[in-house]
Amino acid sequence: MSVVQLRTTYLQNLKRSLREQCGAGSVHLTEAIARGCGVRTHAALQAKIKSDGEGRFIRFDEAAFSQRLLELSGNSAPQTIEFPDLGHSARYIDALFDDPDLEVLELHMTRIRFRLNGITTVIEIHLEDMGNGYTRFIRSHAIHAPGQAGPYWPGRDFDDDPAYAMHRAIDSIVDYYKHAVRDGHRPSASWLVVSKYN
Repeated sequence: MSVVQLRTTYLQNLKRSLREQCGAGSVHLTEAIARGCGVRTHAALQAKIKSDGEGRFIRFDEAAFSQRLLELSGNSAPQTIEFPDLGHSARYIDALFDDPDLEVLELHMTRIRFRLNGITTVIEIHLEDMGNGYTRFIRSHAIHAPGQAGPYWPGRDFDDDPAYAMHRAIDSIVDYYKHAVRDGHRPSASWLVVSKYN
């Protein structure tokens, strides 16, 4: 399943792209897209965007989209759906959803909530504009996995590229987790240390 962004302009681009690929009518596509986004109707999708805040990234259920499109219009979706590009600022997003060691609970451009496989603790990271062209990342937790001398606090918690700042913040936890698991250690909530910077 591909990743889409619940943002008005992105969903309009998605609908335009699907109209060319599927040859279905506007209303049918609108309702089928809602189903692909995990809700029953377009009205429910609009309510979801309003409650979650515009811009959330989610997995798009292509099978649910195709089934609903067929029910409504009799048109079949193509075997492979072409999705609009999420853009350079979202270049790390697909990899997060594809990573078997992560469970993404909520993801926006400037914040994420996720769990590591085998650990129930929810980790939160958000970005903060420093006002000087740089973006700082703030993590709810640091990691102190087996093999580390102590919890890892990055020496540099900012970057001039927000997407890369988020990428670095996530990797500053996940890389140590993956290394410990590869060494045969069983994941434990004790590996996560509440951040002193909260």
